[in-house]
Amino acid sequence: MKRTPIFLLRGAPALAVAVLLAGCSVVTDLSGSTIPAAPGCREPRGVELIIGAHRNAPASALDSRLECQVANVVSAGKPVRIVVAAGQPQLLRVPFLNPQGGTIAERALRARQDLQRIRAAIRTARPDSPGVDDLAALSVAADEARSNGYPHAELVLIDSGLDDRGALDFTVPGMLAADPAEVVRQLTASGSLPDLRGFTAVLVGIGYTAPPQTPLSAKWRSSVTQIWAAVLRSAGAKIEVIPQPGQGSSVRTWEPVKKIRVPRTPHVQLGRGTTITFTGTSPVRFEPNSTAFVDPADARRALMPIARWLGADRSRHSILEGTTADVGPLSGQRVLARARADRVRAVLIALGVTRGQITTKGVGSDFPQFVPDRNAAGTLLAGPATLNRSVRITLG
Repeated sequence: MKRTPIFLLRGAPALAVAVLLAGCSVVTDLSGSTIPAAPGCREPRGVELIIGAHRNAPASALDSRLECQVANVVSAGKPVRIVVAAGQPQLLRVPFLNPQGGTIAERALRARQDLQRIRAAIRTARPDSPGVDDLAALSVAADEARSNGYPHAELVLIDSGLDDRGALDFTVPGMLAADPAEVVRQLTASGSLPDLRGFTAVLVGIGYTAPPQTPLSAKWRSSVTQIWAAVLRSAGAKIEVIPQPGQGSSVRTWEPVKKIRVPRTPHVQLGRGTTITFTGTSPVRFEPNSTAFVDPADARRALMPIARWLGADRSRHSILEGTTADVGPLSGQRVLARARADRVRAVLIALGVTRGQITTKGVGSDFPQFVPDRNAAGTLLAGPATLNRSVRITLG
């Protein structure tokens, strides 16, 4: 790729040094100032790299934009620190050279060597405890930045975001599909939100996994990203998302990491007496406090086999029972649950089922399969609440 010529001026800022080692080009105007030609490559006020060097996620790596920004920071003599997001986050101490002083060429050489040290540290990092806790690692990174006088540093999380412990534990059934606002309220009530005021949180490669973790579809990667963005925004951080695909095998380590269960469309043998349950983790799921489907096309596809079974014999019947989480008075729960069951009925009728073949009712949170969705303090638990929001179709 052809690069724009680089003009190194006397007294040029750190960016001019960084482009020598990161491959970023600059243009020079008549006043002698340098302007980055590559959009997005800037000089942050310190960088904390939170990396997922663990099983079930691809090894962390910097994309070209992040590498350019790290190079800018290094060449300016500002700190770049690395936190490994293990179950007990660990701070890596990387010995840096001092890039200040000397000629531009000497500064560039030292900065290049420091960047190589960062690359090597990321490549060789290994956890010293089981599990993943990205949320705790972000808190450690923020404290480290503040203690060193950089309260506006960038916190760059390069990981799948699939914590298997801590306050944001995605092994809890239903969490992958949880309402981001409910997750935030749960963390706030338990005092688990980190203080990220003044920082910018950059999310890189969220939702990308490596074997043996089951891969996440685009839908679930988006869900995880939305949860993380809502949590970190509520913690006070500005949010940037880099959807960099994580690739390759996971880091080789003896430290175990729990697998996250990825929801799948329920597959059942249709027949009289069969009950098909569509929870908030299924394709037939609704927007919060609404009868609108999250994905109408997805819901229609999931309901099509049921509509065909009912349509094949007009003597067949179905009972649609709507359920909810334990939110608000039971009377209101039943109204919403019935409305959601009616919404599913409308789709089945549109697919060819007669109105007389379908009976609907709403029971709210009063049903035998209800999963307790509040803790001892009365706080709604986002994962269990997602499972309690369902439409149960019994065929007869």
